Order: sequence, then C-alpha cells, then structure tokens
Amino acid sequence: MTDSRQHEAGPHHERGQATLVSLTVAVVFLVAGLTVALGAAATAFAGAQRAPVERHAAATTGERLVAADSPLTRRANVLNASAVEELTAERVRQHVPTLAETSFRVRLGDRTVVERGTPDGGITVRRIVLVARQTPRTREVNATTGITLPRRTGRLRLGFDDATVRRVRVDGRVVLARSDGLRGTATVPVSRLATLRVTFDPAARGTVTVTTFPARTRKRLLVVTVDE
Repeated sequence: MTDSRQHEAGPHHERGQATLVSLTVAVVFLVAGLTVALGAAATAFAGAQRAPVERHAAATTGERLVAADSPLTRRANVLNASAVEELTAERVRQHVPTLAETSFRVRLGDRTVVERGTPDGGITVRRIVLVARQTPRTREVNATTGITLPRRTGRLRLGFDDATVRRVRVDGRVVLARSDGLRGTATVPVSRLATLRVTFDPAARGTVTVTTFPARTRKRLLVVTVDE
C-alpha cells in the first residue's frame, strides 16, 4: 500500500512544484516591473521638480543680462557688443547668483558667448535683443566755422593740438572753456537724441579734431539654457 500511495502522489507533487516555480517567476517579474515603474516615476517626478527651477533660472538670467543696469547693456534690451565679447561664465555667475551650482549656456545669434558645464538638456528661453556696436568717426573741423553733427553719439572727443580755442559750445551751451586756451584732448557727454551744433569762440583759429561715437544696432536672438 505504501508503494502504491507514493506512486500515485508523484504526478501531483511534480505539478505542485511546477506551479510553485511558475508562481515564483511571476512574482520576480512583477517585482522587477514594479521596480522599473517606480524608478521611471521617480525620475519623472524629479524632472518635474527641476523644471520650474531651471525655467526660473533661465528666465532670470535672460532678464538680468539685458536689464538697464546690466554691465552688458547701453540701455535696457540693447547689448553693448564690446562688453559681450569680453563676457565670461564667471561674470555671468556673479551677476546671476542663482546659477552658482548649475550648468548653463548663453548664445547670441549663431554663436555661443559663454558656457559652463554640460547643459545638454534643461530649459531654454529665448528673447529678441538689439546689439549695438560703436564705430568712432573723427572729423577735422575748421575752428572758425564749427560743425553740425548727426545724432546717435553719446559723447564728443575734441582735440586742440592744431587750434587756438578758448571756448566750445554745443547747441549754444558752453561745455568747455579756458581763458588761456584749451589744450590736448577733452571728452564731453552729449545727447544722442539731438542733432548737435558745435561752435567755438569768435577768436578761434586752426583745426579741431572732433570724434563722435555713433552706434549701429542689429537684432539678435539671445538664447539662455540652464541645466541642473
């Protein structure tokens, strides 16, 4: 009887073991699937958490770089081309403290101005700006006649090496005067919005060099990428 019961229990025992193995495999796959799903969810959550921070940092960087008090601008939203050419990633970080621990890139038009780290992802913001570049222009002006200058210069540089001049007026206002005669060179601020009439005292003689600093502006796309 004993042998008969053992013989009969054999198939059931084998089926039970097979079922147990299948159940174990299923549990393993279920756990693995849950682990992957939880990992993906955690990654997505972390990305969602970072996105607002990166977006704020990128937007803030763009705003501060073109603000009226930015070291890069001539006025709000008008970048000084010379200042942009001298820009470094460290200067950007100092001007925008929120970038202290992040990777970032600043592009202007089709070229990268500065880059720190590897900002391969992250958030990118874009804004249209003007880029101004000054090109000095010097004229030789007869001191007896003076000159009318076009707009778009914020200052004048005058040289008196070849002239005898005691007084300089710009649009009727005295900007330089010396009783024994002006010497060397002098720079005076003027309005870039006005057409300028430069005249000298009635007794002036010789030739005065007058240098203006007109600026040409061009539209460019400023692109800031921040990636934590």
